[in-house]
Amino acid sequence: MLLAWKPNLSLPVSVVDVCNYIGNLFLKNYSASSIASHMSAISYVHKILDLQDPTQTFITKKILKGCQASVPMRDTRLPITPNILRKLLNALAHTVPQYSLRILLRALFLLAFHAFLRLGEVAVKSLQKSHLVLQRQDVTFEYDGPRLASVQIIMREHKTNKDHAPLVISLQAIPDSPFCPVNALFVYLNCSKHTSGPLFQTIDALPISYSKVSAHLKSAVQFIGLDPNNFKGHSFRIGAATYAASLGFSENLIQKLGRWNSDAFRRYIRINSFKL
Repeated sequence: MLLAWKPNLSLPVSVVDVCNYIGNLFLKNYSASSIASHMSAISYVHKILDLQDPTQTFITKKILKGCQASVPMRDTRLPITPNILRKLLNALAHTVPQYSLRILLRALFLLAFHAFLRLGEVAVKSLQKSHLVLQRQDVTFEYDGPRLASVQIIMREHKTNKDHAPLVISLQAIPDSPFCPVNALFVYLNCSKHTSGPLFQTIDALPISYSKVSAHLKSAVQFIGLDPNNFKGHSFRIGAATYAASLGFSENLIQKLGRWNSDAFRRYIRINSFKL
């Protein structure tokens, strides 16, 4: 496509030509991510030939950033509401044949919703970053006599933890509910029996990956007849903020529950108008 745009180009491509090519793609209504993919291809050719890479200059990066800013992306992620969450949990029995993985995902889904968690706080994107997700030793159960009363979670690593101070989250059990996050977590850990490392581990003692959780969430969303393009890992967090707002929680409390340092949570509170 670059050569079709300017047939007489030679390597290395000049910074001026790269910037003009970005402008050409932008005028053709290519998205910022698509333009970035084209730049990656140009960059690869230069790197493999050991040539100076024109896509890495200050001006090129600024123009790419301008493309992103000129066409702001609309957040299409929808909230996972309590009703949708219940359907997803029931769907796991049909979409996940392995019992151990099924109870892991059940506990993870419920915890992500009730504790306003980012998926990256409980599922790893790479094995090298396993220490950054919630750890098994930071989860303890509390009892009221013989009854399971709550679970205490210590968050040591999270996005807005600037001063690296641990944050304690206490989730109360929901007696006699099949969708209790505390009981689901207890059942999962009683089955897994690991005492160290990431909280959520597969049967082969590997931390559950972000991509695996996302794939199973997609399958469950499809099973219940919803569009998987609208429901991602962050939809649990969006759903928690939306549900809290519908219950009348104050903005300050929602901000605290979700560990937001800014008012970004307001983008997530989506409540449909009443049907009159």
